[in-house]
Amino acid sequence: MKPKNLKHPFTWDERRPLIFDRVLFVPEYYDRHQEWTFPGWDHPDLFGKKGKILIEYCAGNGDWIIQKALQHPEFLWVAVEKRFDRVRKIWSKIHNHQISNLVVVCGEALMFTRFYLNSDSIEGVYVNFPDPWPKEKHAKNRLIQEPFILEIARVVKNEGTATFVTDHIIYSQQMIQEMLRISLWKSAFQEPHYVTDWQNYGTSYFDDLWRKKGYTIHYMNFINYKNK
Repeated sequence: MKPKNLKHPFTWDERRPLIFDRVLFVPEYYDRHQEWTFPGWDHPDLFGKKGKILIEYCAGNGDWIIQKALQHPEFLWVAVEKRFDRVRKIWSKIHNHQISNLVVVCGEALMFTRFYLNSDSIEGVYVNFPDPWPKEKHAKNRLIQEPFILEIARVVKNEGTATFVTDHIIYSQQMIQEMLRISLWKSAFQEPHYVTDWQNYGTSYFDDLWRKKGYTIHYMNFINYKNK
């Protein structure tokens, strides 16, 4: 199965939420999400069964989550990626590796989380190498800010986790500050609230790229204590 075999299922004017062959399409610039009821992960074109859900946001080409889905078949994995060219690559790998416990969401992270995920329904979330928007004037576009943090606090179960990985030191500092401002989240690591080595965490295109350039990778892990 080649990436080009996955066609976009609607035109811009016809855009709507849609499930097709292991992909949930969440259209951008769309204001009617609340009119569509998500049928659940046991939909036959998604997992076809219920289970413990783990989500990777900013999944890129899917290298990291493909590894995890193969290594941990006891979980159901969801790759969230807004770029369709990358979604196609993940979809192709799912079929070529015959992976039954991985589906893809083609959509923006905050919008998907806000409108398509039930409260207390997710075991944990991962955000690997999100776009750092390095220019100060663009920093407002970073994903790890209060609106997204509150949404993942809502959907992640009590004592579930949120793990962030970045090579960008300034963004990592912002992630820590933003997470610790929300009382629902507690860092799993003592100050400075990150580690630079996480054995068997897994690799990805960006992980390999930044390591080759000599950058230090920062791993942050937070626990949701909403019921305490």
